Amino acid sequence: MKIIFTLFFLLLTIFSNAQNKEFKLGKISQQEIAFNQAPFEKDADAVILSEEGKMDLIQSNYYLTVKRRIKILTEKGVDQANIQLNYYSKNKQESITGIKGNTINISNGIEQVIPIDEKEIFDISLNELYAAKRFTFPNVKVGSIIEYTYVKGSEHNFSIDAWNFQHDIPTLSSKFRLINKAYSAYSIITIGDALNEKYKNKSSSSEWSLNNIQSYNQLKYVYNPEDQSERIKLQADNYHTDGAKKTTLNAWQDLIQDINSQYENYRNPSAIREIVQKIPNGKDEVETLRNVIEYIDTNVKWNRFYGIIPSRSNRTLLKEKAGSTADMNLLLNEILTAKGFETSLVLFSSRHHGQILFSYPFVNQFNSVVTVVKLNNGTANVILDASKLNKEQIEYGPLDVFNYHGVVIKKGEPSFVKLNQKLSYYESSIKYDFLNNGNLVLYRKDKFNGYFYDENAEEKNVLNRFVTESLEMRLDEESSDKLIFETDSYVKSYKSKTKTPNAAFYTFINPLREFLKQYTFEDTNRQRKIEFNYPYLFNIQVKSKIPAGYEVVIDENYKTHHKIELNLEYYQEAKIKDGQLIIAIQFLLPEGVYEAEKYNELKQFFEKVKTASLKEILMKKN
Repeated sequence: MKIIFTLFFLLLTIFSNAQNKEFKLGKISQQEIAFNQAPFEKDADAVILSEEGKMDLIQSNYYLTVKRRIKILTEKGVDQANIQLNYYSKNKQESITGIKGNTINISNGIEQVIPIDEKEIFDISLNELYAAKRFTFPNVKVGSIIEYTYVKGSEHNFSIDAWNFQHDIPTLSSKFRLINKAYSAYSIITIGDALNEKYKNKSSSSEWSLNNIQSYNQLKYVYNPEDQSERIKLQADNYHTDGAKKTTLNAWQDLIQDINSQYENYRNPSAIREIVQKIPNGKDEVETLRNVIEYIDTNVKWNRFYGIIPSRSNRTLLKEKAGSTADMNLLLNEILTAKGFETSLVLFSSRHHGQILFSYPFVNQFNSVVTVVKLNNGTANVILDASKLNKEQIEYGPLDVFNYHGVVIKKGEPSFVKLNQKLSYYESSIKYDFLNNGNLVLYRKDKFNGYFYDENAEEKNVLNRFVTESLEMRLDEESSDKLIFETDSYVKSYKSKTKTPNAAFYTFINPLREFLKQYTFEDTNRQRKIEFNYPYLFNIQVKSKIPAGYEVVIDENYKTHHKIELNLEYYQEAKIKDGQLIIAIQFLLPEGVYEAEKYNELKQFFEKVKTASLKEILMKKN
């Protein structure tokens, strides 16, 4: 096995070295023809054999020349033949030109090179800001090699997403070269474990390369795998807005003051006074807040655009009844302030947009704003996004909002705030009753709140998404209540039964066993933070009547209590009381994010918890 592995690694190294040579369209190697599996990601449907990027950066814009070659490995991988190249089309500030490409098939040992038809390259408008070039490679099948080149030109040279080494499919070889002819200074920001390891202490590099890169879909415990992928950004000391070049923003204060002054142009105090009179005050601040939320949700809708600066005044927004996230949150903030609430507008970057780099104060890092409301004399914060209001759970803002920190939009010194998530809670009560007539009846009632709720979940699947039943038996559903919201939680109950044979034994499993299986820790050198979707607490109780003629066998090591300094805690216990088997399980994940150096500690904790969850309880005949 060692000899086979060494030979396999040698072949991969030879192939990677071959790919490091600059490729020309239409010229493929025997290694590329023979390649049929990425050894470091064996289930991949396609692989980038080689890609090269060259950026010519000049004072007012840049030109990025891209060459890419892909091998199709499975039927599903044929989807890679559909290419879409997005660009910022407003005021013609970006363009995609020079598209050329081929499909290369091997038939009876002969290469068939089929070029892209220029007539089949389409320019598609995506929205008022963006357009795309779309084309599809012809005659693509499993084993095909597709290759293409294009040039992207852009005037957006303040903050540049220069090159991605990592993609949604694995990459064998990726190279990038920067030719900086601009007068302005640029900082080069390298993101990713492999890139930073290879090029640490090499800040003057102008060429970078990586080989054998897994797809970013393999990254675990990250909010945005693409954002955390191996890539290079360029940061300049000046930037462009719509047609106008602004002075250097070299401090956060300058940036926030600039944005705040633009907000002042869209405030309408007179319009707000009229609105406030229409919204009744509640018996307390929470009820008043709900009334404001109801008004916003009823009268204006999100137009699907994210924004950090409004494009409509409050009066215009109410007239048009639709606006961006910035438009809507400005209106919400103004109404709440007029109602006497202490509020802030906070600039942030959503999870799908990527993390903020605080070392570089530039506006492109942000994509939206939220409204933060202080309650209970300032002791509690509620984070609201006017474009996605939760009228039932007002204290749980959209999950996409919680991406570390935001910046308050105000005059004076910049104020950075941590966008904290509230703990989500799940309580499940499962009761089994063995009746004298031979029926086994299950009564179950679950209460949950926060991010355990999913408005898109099918009613029939609501309960088994996180907590399974304890007895591995098929029961027929007899009655099921609809999911309802009561006070602060969603509640669902149901009853089911089955006619049971006089079984020799029944096995009770841990209802969290399947949920816990998702937690695997395979990184050997974790340098990224560990990002869980949200913090939570489970509290589960299983009860079962012990029928006559049966006894319960509980392993003496079943009782388990694991707690670590990071305050993660897991507890399970089983006992017999008043003729019933009672199983209690609690699991607490108190934070959503942990530092990279805590990876092994988390790994050990979850391994212990998963081992404990595998323990079973036997109820057998005497």
